[in-house]
Amino acid sequence: MDYASSPSAGRTASVLNFVLTIFLVITGFIYLSLTAYTKDALWFYPVFNAQPSVGIIRCYGEQVTLRENDAHLTAIVELVNKQISGDKRWDELNLTNVTYLDYQTGRNVMILELYYDEPQRIHSTSPFFSGFDMLLIPLDGRFASMNIMFSLIRGKPAGGSFHVETFEPVREYITNNAICVKN
Repeated sequence: MDYASSPSAGRTASVLNFVLTIFLVITGFIYLSLTAYTKDALWFYPVFNAQPSVGIIRCYGEQVTLRENDAHLTAIVELVNKQISGDKRWDELNLTNVTYLDYQTGRNVMILELYYDEPQRIHSTSPFFSGFDMLLIPLDGRFASMNIMFSLIRGKPAGGSFHVETFEPVREYITNNAICVKN
């Protein structure tokens, strides 16, 4: 029995194999390059589910402390984690010592501080927000309108900031539940 094969069928298969191989090599190169840059093999995974041990709200000159099993802290963290898990953009805007001091003592700001027992990482294409043990989120006052958050490592501001879609649900929850109300 004689089988005839078309020479063009072999060329088509070879071209498809070549294109597929090139695609896989380029995809692998991009993945490995971003992994090396971010030092995070899960840079593409957007979910952030960390649970802080303490939350502190700097409420217009007063301090409100929420402990680990507090229902309000649980609800606030759920709202924060939802925003962090969504679209975010790294910015080179840093938290200065002057601004940090103003956040801690100012009577015209509402700030949310989340303290973690273990170092945390927010997966992204940015190498920053790795190894932090505190997140600082301005909810009213300087930078609050920018939907920004800063990370700190052992009490010292770390590189840059992340902008998220909005922290308005967090601010509304805190205000609506009378945890912090502007006088």
